Amino acid sequence: MTKLRAYTYSLIAIFGFGGTFIAVTLGAESFDPITMSMGRVIPASILAIIGLKLMKQPLLPPKDAYPLILGSSLGVVIGFPLLSTLALQTVPAADAGVIGSVTPLVTGTIAVIIGHKKPKRMFWLAAALGTMAAMALAYFRGGSSFGGGEFWGYMLLGAAALAASIGHISGSALVAKYSAFSVLSWAVLISIPVQLPIALVNWSINPITEAPTASAWFGYLYASLFSILIGNFLLNQGLHTIGLVKASQLQLIQPVVTMVLSILVLHHAVSPITWIAAAVILTSVAWSQRYK
Repeated sequence: MTKLRAYTYSLIAIFGFGGTFIAVTLGAESFDPITMSMGRVIPASILAIIGLKLMKQPLLPPKDAYPLILGSSLGVVIGFPLLSTLALQTVPAADAGVIGSVTPLVTGTIAVIIGHKKPKRMFWLAAALGTMAAMALAYFRGGSSFGGGEFWGYMLLGAAALAASIGHISGSALVAKYSAFSVLSWAVLISIPVQLPIALVNWSINPITEAPTASAWFGYLYASLFSILIGNFLLNQGLHTIGLVKASQLQLIQPVVTMVLSILVLHHAVSPITWIAAAVILTSVAWSQRYK
């Protein structure tokens, strides 16, 4: 895959992930948090099975791929959706955005430790600048309040960021041998024995008594089909081709996308400082991509 296509895939994924916040907000009109985290595996599993069948690939991964497939599944299919959704029950959205903005830097750091890479010092300076700007963007977009949640909520958010990083690293490591779509599809399918029973028990305890709204269905399907499967497939392909350390910094663009969508879809007001933070983020991303 060419670098141009890899950047295109990565940016499509990141722009799409920027809409996850909007999708979850819309889904919450009719669906509870467990449905929006664990229950979303159902549409993703159907798409994964269809895709694997069309590609004439097995529904389960080869034995040698299981360790990394398990890491991808636990990270981006089970861990991040569940941990972040539960954390948001007590942690204010502003705080969640601040902590979530550290994920790209965590991904890059772990990739350096595992892969023994040595980026130049100026790369880390650009990455740190972008991370701080992303944290500022999330902080001011959320209303400039910090520390309003429970301690366990912050711990869950930290674990969610770590889970996402490990999931991305595990998935991208397999792309050299297997197709990115197969890797994500396998990660989704092996999570069914864990997620589906939890979703079914939740629905038996908290049944949906009213027909979900059209916007709630859109949010649910988007969070399932794109945020779990399609987006991570595209991102894993980009991470593998561009390199984990460099490509992870592209994720700093995500808060900017979320901010713009919040204005257009949810009609949220944005303070002038958030635009400054957005400009710093884009500058730092462009700066970091200059270094090998």
